[in-house]
Amino acid sequence: MLLSSYNFLTAVTFRGKTRMSTQTQAQAPPHVHQEPMSMREVLKITTMRRLWYAQVVSNFGDFLALFAVISVLTFNLHATAQQVTGVQIAYQLPIALLGIVAGVFVDRWSLKGTLIASDLSRAFLCLLLIWAGATMQFYLILAAISIVSSFFNPAQGVTLRTAVPMHGLRSANALMQQVMFVMRIIGPAAAGVLVTALGAKACYIVDAISFVASASFIASITITRPPVAAEHQTTKTGIARVLHDMQQGIQFIVHHAALLFVILALASGMFVLGCFGPLIAVYVRDVLHATTPRSFGAASASIGAGILLGMNLLYTLGKKI
Repeated sequence: MLLSSYNFLTAVTFRGKTRMSTQTQAQAPPHVHQEPMSMREVLKITTMRRLWYAQVVSNFGDFLALFAVISVLTFNLHATAQQVTGVQIAYQLPIALLGIVAGVFVDRWSLKGTLIASDLSRAFLCLLLIWAGATMQFYLILAAISIVSSFFNPAQGVTLRTAVPMHGLRSANALMQQVMFVMRIIGPAAAGVLVTALGAKACYIVDAISFVASASFIASITITRPPVAAEHQTTKTGIARVLHDMQQGIQFIVHHAALLFVILALASGMFVLGCFGPLIAVYVRDVLHATTPRSFGAASASIGAGILLGMNLLYTLGKKI
C-alpha cells in the first residue's frame, strides 16, 4: 500500500486520463472556478465514503500482517538486516514494476469486479501466511499479494475519479492517503500487542477478514465507467491495442515533465521509506536488545505519526498554492 500514490498517478496516464478529461468537461467548463471541496463534503458522496471505509479496514489489516511477518523474521527466525529488508522489497517491487502495465488491463475489465476479485484473492493469500515458515515463503506470498494489488490500485484510482468531481479530488486523495498514515500509527501498535498475546497468525487472519470486509463495502456501491473520448478510441484489438494504450500512456508521462517528476520522486521516496521501515526491527533487536515486538511496534507507530503530521502540513500549505 505504500506505493498507492504512485499507482494512482500512473493510472492517470492511461486511458483513464481521457475519461477524466471528458468528465471534467462535463462537470464544469475550464473557465468556471469552483471552490475546492472539503474532506467532509467529499465524504458525503456515497461511493467515496464506502471506498474510504474499505480503505480503512484493508489498510489496518495490511499493517497488522506486514508487521507480523517482519516480527517473525526478526525475533523468531533471527533474520539478517538484508533478509528483513527483502520483505518490503518483495512487497513493493511488483507494484512498482506492474503499476503501469496493470492500468492498461484494468481499462478493459469491470472496475467493480476487479476491485472485489482483488480483495478476495488477497484474503486467500493472507491465509497462506499462516503456514509460511521460511524467509522465501514469506517473500513469495507477499510478492503475490503485491501483484494482485497492482490491479486493485489503478481500478480504485479510476473509481475515485468517476465518483468525485475534479474540485474534490485533492480532498479525496488526501483522505485516502490519511487512512494509510493513520493506520501506519495504529496498525503497528495494535500488532505489537496482538503478536505478543496471540501470535503472528492472528494478524494474518485479521488481515484476511479485512479484505473480505473491503470487498463487501465495494460490492455495495454502483461503479459506472465513464465514456472514452472519441479522439482516443482505436480500432486496434488484442495485443496491438494493449501496446497502443501503453504507448499512449508512456508518451503522456514523458511529455509532461511535472507529472514525470512527481511519479519518479514519489516512487523513489516511498521505496526508500519502505525499505528503511523494516530495519527498525533489526535496530530494536540488536541495539535496544528488545526480545518482543512491542518496542518495534512503538517505534513504527512514531514514524507513522511523523509522516501524518508532515502530510497534514503539506495539505494545509497546498490549499494556499
